[in-house]
Amino acid sequence: MKTNNSLVFIAVVFLVSTYPYAGFAQYESDSELPIEITADSMEWLNEKRIAVARGNADAVQGRYKLHAAILTAHMAEEPPTRSDTVSRIRKIEAEGNVILTTPNETARGGEGIYDVENKIATLLGSVVLTQGDNVLHGQKLIMDLVTGRTRLEGSDTAISDDKRRVRAIFNPNDE
Repeated sequence: MKTNNSLVFIAVVFLVSTYPYAGFAQYESDSELPIEITADSMEWLNEKRIAVARGNADAVQGRYKLHAAILTAHMAEEPPTRSDTVSRIRKIEAEGNVILTTPNETARGGEGIYDVENKIATLLGSVVLTQGDNVLHGQKLIMDLVTGRTRLEGSDTAISDDKRRVRAIFNPNDE
């Protein structure tokens, strides 16, 4: 009987931690804020409408932060008008030691994509998601920055079961 209670507790904790709840709605406005990109160096490829930030590259949007060795920002196709001198970023690709930080969690992976228009962040490659004392491991993370819903997947092409399956370690809270 104790084993069944433990399994129910783990299932409830997992559902609560991944279910979109009202607290996340307050961060929806963050995904509408400007994105500031800083790095050791930056290069602008005008014809391709791409900005490449290299070395300790950070993209910050409100309370969200994307960090990587290299960030590549893809601008919207339409060039800005004279009255609108700011280009709109539609997508940011991240390479090398990618870290995505939100107010409630931190995710790490080998590479990532932030789809700015759809407000979806995806991390790939040995992903580790930390929510408080809870730690989840997988190969692909998809995070909706509006709803707060997060999905973690294993890899169906992995050779070992360690990478094929998602693993979660839930620590009980003292409260």
